Amino acid sequence: MRENADRAWQRAVLTACVVALVAVHAPLIGYGAYANVDEAYASALAERLNEGFKLYEGAVSQRGPLMYYFFAALARVSGWDNVAAVRVAALVLVLLHVALVTWVARRLVSPRAGVVAAVISTYALVAGLPPLDGMALHGEALQVPLLVGAAAAGVLATRARASTRRRWLIGSGLLFGAAISIKQSAVLQPLPTMLWLCVEARRRRPRRVPLGSLAIFAAALAAVPLAFVVHAAASGTLSSLVYYTLTYNLSVHLRPSETLLSSASLIPLSDHVMRLTSFIAATVAVLGAAGTFLWRRVAAARSARSASPLTRGFDVRVYFALHFLVALLSASAMYRFFPHYYVSAVPFLALALAAWTHRPLARVGAHRLLGGSAAAVLLVAAGFTAYLNEKIDGRLTHDELPQRLGRYLEATTAKDARLFVWGFSPWLHAYAHRRPAGRYVFVTYVTGFVPWFHDSLKKEPARVVPGSMEALLGDLDREAPEVVVDTGSIVLGRPMRAYAPAARWLAASFCFEVRVGAYDVYRRKAPGATCPSASLPTPHPPVDFAGGTMVVPMPDLAPGELGTPLCTTFYEGVVWFPDQPPPARVDLLADKLHPHAAAIRCVPAP
Repeated sequence: MRENADRAWQRAVLTACVVALVAVHAPLIGYGAYANVDEAYASALAERLNEGFKLYEGAVSQRGPLMYYFFAALARVSGWDNVAAVRVAALVLVLLHVALVTWVARRLVSPRAGVVAAVISTYALVAGLPPLDGMALHGEALQVPLLVGAAAAGVLATRARASTRRRWLIGSGLLFGAAISIKQSAVLQPLPTMLWLCVEARRRRPRRVPLGSLAIFAAALAAVPLAFVVHAAASGTLSSLVYYTLTYNLSVHLRPSETLLSSASLIPLSDHVMRLTSFIAATVAVLGAAGTFLWRRVAAARSARSASPLTRGFDVRVYFALHFLVALLSASAMYRFFPHYYVSAVPFLALALAAWTHRPLARVGAHRLLGGSAAAVLLVAAGFTAYLNEKIDGRLTHDELPQRLGRYLEATTAKDARLFVWGFSPWLHAYAHRRPAGRYVFVTYVTGFVPWFHDSLKKEPARVVPGSMEALLGDLDREAPEVVVDTGSIVLGRPMRAYAPAARWLAASFCFEVRVGAYDVYRRKAPGATCPSASLPTPHPPVDFAGGTMVVPMPDLAPGELGTPLCTTFYEGVVWFPDQPPPARVDLLADKLHPHAAAIRCVPAP
């Protein structure tokens, strides 16, 4: 009878976890909007990959190749501009995340620990992390199932029969290798598993270093990254792969400041500490418990003058705590403390807490009360999150403007037209259903800007990828985008006309058409034609993705470039110069929800 009640309690809590996850994802699925800029740029690069452009040459970013090939595979199945497919894939991955954490805790600890791990993971993804981090389809979300499976397979290898041990070792190594091939920051994650293999070997007779097991594990670990290296060599892109995944990351992307303790790092870190209080508290609890345990083991080893006490009591509690520590260090080593970096640490935090609290909870008989209370909190938190997200307008990362502008671009361009977006707003491609032009979906490479280190204007020229501007403009000449959208004032504060080669290229072939919020739209002019207006706008002041003012430095226009101010009274207004005709289909740009921000013609300031 008691066992049946326990099973019913576990099913009820796990059902609450699933309901909570689905509830917070539902509004974003309904609105068909991206939750994170990484989803949008990976989808745009996936389209270029499926067109035949080579990764790291015709479609460029600095993360591991497997991330982009995953998006390319998803694009082949559902279409590269199918935002709903991205949203469903994100939901499937978070459900898989929680399911795997539950299974591993049940298998390696106990069924009750599985429920605890599920609740902790679900809370982190529903309410603990900001929604755009916990719900997005980014590299960390792709890594989690691989990392959890790899860590569990390492333990199961030492518990399996000799005939199946090798399979578990190979599986663990392959999964770790795949995770590293998605995002290089996971390169240290196999270390706790290698330590586990050594500790387990010392517990057996005769005691020896498991060289055979380590060799099998290491060979499997290297197999996936090596396969991509061989593929790149065969494709002629090996030097580009090495440059963007290693050289660029180490010299630019991970070194945006002279010191880690800079204001650009400390300010967001302090913000996240305040917002992620429960995560910080749980981190202190796990690392404190594991640290105390290890300190006692070291003291016992010194007292006994033997290494044997070090392995005594080294169980899955310490194992998952070490995995959590490594994931935490990897996420914190990038000079930027973005919450989505810590998604890879969440499952190990959940597993460590579940393992450390398993016995105390069982002894006091509080697991049912705590589990039921946690399930209720989850459902309430998920309900509030879903309600507030929908109340805002169902979008997390940006406001309604990108989708409204996407509809306008779709209605006023040919179906086979290409679109070039300068800046940090790659979602316009999918919202407009127009293929991206140019190898750089982000212009960080051609400007030297490192997100979010706005105060490093003087250092940025030294961070520009050599030859990147020339390569980009060559792509644009060949691919001939019909429309250019300058979104450089949004988040980056690096408008297109602040860079002389890009400004000259733009003025030679395009006419300014309309400004929507901070999005400046330029349309290609017919050969030999002149623009309706000779005026070009001065850049919009820097704003974030929701139109909020950003007080950050922005470069001046390039030498010789002249600009005429456009009014910015209404951020959501639609403005153009008085000597221009009204843009075609301007009705698609007017904000029907806020009549005060309807389309207006802006008279230049005197």
